[in-house]
Amino acid sequence: MKTTPFLFFLTALILVNITGLYTGVFLSDSSLYAQISKSFVTSHNWWDIYVNGHDWLDKPHFPFWLCAISMQLFGINSFAYKLPSILLFLASLFYTYKLAEKLYNKKTARIAVLMLASSVHIIISNNDTRAEAILIGLIMGSVYHLFSLSQRYATKDLLLGSLFCAMAIMTKGIFVLIIVFSAVFGHLLFKKEYAKLLQIKWLLVFVLTAIFILPELYVLYTQFDLHPEKIVFGKTHVSGIKFFLWDSQFGRFVNTGPIKGNGDPFFFFHTLLWAFAPWAIVGYMALFNALNKLAKRKRLTEYVSICGFLIMFIVFSTSQFQLPHYTNILFPFLSIMCAKYIMDNKDKKWLVKTFRVSQIIYIGVYFIMLSLIIIFFRADNWILTGLIIIASCISLVFVLRKFNTVILQFFSASLVCTMMFLLYLNLVFYPKLLTYQSAGNAAEYVNAHYPHNTIVNTFEEPLMEFTAKNNVGYINDNDLSRLKKTDQNKKIIYYVDQHFLDTLQTTGIQYHKIETFYGYHITKLKKDFFYYKTREHTLEPTFLIEIKNNNPISIEGEKNLH
Repeated sequence: MKTTPFLFFLTALILVNITGLYTGVFLSDSSLYAQISKSFVTSHNWWDIYVNGHDWLDKPHFPFWLCAISMQLFGINSFAYKLPSILLFLASLFYTYKLAEKLYNKKTARIAVLMLASSVHIIISNNDTRAEAILIGLIMGSVYHLFSLSQRYATKDLLLGSLFCAMAIMTKGIFVLIIVFSAVFGHLLFKKEYAKLLQIKWLLVFVLTAIFILPELYVLYTQFDLHPEKIVFGKTHVSGIKFFLWDSQFGRFVNTGPIKGNGDPFFFFHTLLWAFAPWAIVGYMALFNALNKLAKRKRLTEYVSICGFLIMFIVFSTSQFQLPHYTNILFPFLSIMCAKYIMDNKDKKWLVKTFRVSQIIYIGVYFIMLSLIIIFFRADNWILTGLIIIASCISLVFVLRKFNTVILQFFSASLVCTMMFLLYLNLVFYPKLLTYQSAGNAAEYVNAHYPHNTIVNTFEEPLMEFTAKNNVGYINDNDLSRLKKTDQNKKIIYYVDQHFLDTLQTTGIQYHKIETFYGYHITKLKKDFFYYKTREHTLEPTFLIEIKNNNPISIEGEKNLH
């Protein structure tokens, strides 16, 4: 692909990803991570992580530090929370390009970058932000600089490779070393460059990486290891450092940690079909081609991409804890493999035919899904929907006429249709979907009508704490004696569900309803909610209330008050 169309598509894809900055924060993990990042800013305690007033040990601090710094600069909002993920996504594109160019050439690098930037789950994850959105840029930065270091010594590559590696560890855990060093050392092993494996510079990499992760070790030590009396995961004497170095990830993979799962060895095989859309079919072909050559002991040009992808893919598949977004960090390597495979076989009739069929399938799926959403979900923003569809159709006709080879025609057509589909999700579907998040709506209501009052959250919903500008505390219906009416002559607003109201009525505690909200757990879509005619029956009510009784209490969660 030539420079001009490459830059056009790359710019368009970046803009599509950026549209997710303004859609708001999703329930569950995204809102939890946003709330933790916010608590650093509001409490001025950047070392200890608390959720609902309790010590929280699950993820390392680094992504929360990045998001908190962004919030410090740009305010506490979804834009500031998502911005670090977008910036590191751009870093992943940069380093994927640099790595593919170093391994092959500019044309291959351009194809690889466009494939990565247009992968469906990459764009979705840049909206529903999790740790993987940040991790992908850190891993690719580390792999690129350490691979460059393996070819020749440069202090810049030594320092940056070690720093990126350390930041990746402080984002997701020590397991990221498997990906990084599988890619770099696997290449050296297959190339039989054994002498390069024994050079002193690798010891320097390990030492520098260990030094760079000291901030994470320190904060875990001070919050947990210094306080064996703290109850974490239902028991005392929990080591934060041990959890970070083993249980947080390796413990999940072998199912020995406090957080367990139930894995399916084929889970990621079928997950790739949609997560790496629209390139998954050609991705499987490229992977099979590389494995076939390895089995026949044929030499590959490079082994960075195959080792970087395959070894961690096998680890993920054999583990007991599996989630779709885990695969995102492997997509840069798969994109490079795909790009090389296409460039090597672009003039062969069998590939042209297969590629055309595979892309027609994905384009057809996009239009079917878009039609289903428009007809049955009814996001209602008809003007924007029409503009997106019209612009996409015009672009589709243009690229089919512009390029004179079937591969480029259908590659470009897939890019256009992917952008159309994801642009619709980011600008129309998701904004409508987020209106059914009751906790966010309730927090906005309190911000507007009771800006100086304390909110008490009666069930664990971090989106409330992230969105609310007021003080937020937490209690549950097992401790109703802690309810009270006023706090220094200010009304306390309770955010409750129907179960909590039933408990109040049973115990005879009087209350006054302020406002009712109807919502749905939008990350768990089901057909009755999706269909606009049956949606109303799936919505669950939540309430803002004021307690009429004046019982003396203190509100749990004071460490999280802001």
